[in-house]
Amino acid sequence: MKIKNILVALDLSELDITLIKYCSMLAKNYGTENVYFIHNVKKYEISNLFSEQLENINIEEIIEEELENSISKHFNADCNYELLVSDDAYTESLISYVANKYHTNLIIVGNKNTYKGSGSVSGKLLRMAKCNVLLIPKETNLNPKNFMVATDFSSASLKAFHTASDMSSKQKSTLKALNVFKIPQLFFPYIKIDKAREKVEKHVDQQFEKLLQKTKNQQIETLKASAGEDSIPEKIRAIAQKDKTDILFVADKGHNNFTSLLVGSVTEELFTQDLHVPLWVVKRYIAS
Repeated sequence: MKIKNILVALDLSELDITLIKYCSMLAKNYGTENVYFIHNVKKYEISNLFSEQLENINIEEIIEEELENSISKHFNADCNYELLVSDDAYTESLISYVANKYHTNLIIVGNKNTYKGSGSVSGKLLRMAKCNVLLIPKETNLNPKNFMVATDFSSASLKAFHTASDMSSKQKSTLKALNVFKIPQLFFPYIKIDKAREKVEKHVDQQFEKLLQKTKNQQIETLKASAGEDSIPEKIRAIAQKDKTDILFVADKGHNNFTSLLVGSVTEELFTQDLHVPLWVVKRYIAS
């Protein structure tokens, strides 16, 4: 698998170092040719109280110099990179525009929910982006060896499965495929919960068997779990963190007859919650 072009959103927080180092690791392992680091200066957030002091100061130039120093210190992949500093009212729109312009395969952003930066982007980016999005928390393993993909066996999640499988094969990492199911409450008055669960688990096993036939990667462990009283995102989050997962892969959309939520909403909830695991969202469309 090759990740040709990567876009990294920086915000002048300590999290930037983690993002730069993580991007450097990916670029070295997956044949990246171009990396674009971007920072959006929101001048409108600067109070009028300081406008006089800043009148003769070139903020963009100062920020560019600071970021350039950080990148040159922590980015050591053998590929081209460019720093883009802009002043735009809408950070998500800017990132999406630049990603499309440079045919980006992957956008890397910091997890705003686990670490408060000065310019974190919201879940809006997830909906706007036309390429894969990787959300990274501050405490991240820079040598990932334990991969997990959450699947509902839809065509969209199949793409996420293949992405995770290709990447784990490349890095000789372990890969676990997880399905979290939730039996609709309306079944309970008519069939016993044990019988319903048995039927669902048998169906999940059959789906896993079909899924594994579609990959050459033989080092895949399958996991299934009932969400129980938790929501599906909560259960995925708990399992991934308990398993010490280094990267969690999910599809941007999809659905499962045994889930009460679309994977789209599951993915968005995972993207916007306090997740201590890097979250790789695989989009159905990826820029070439």
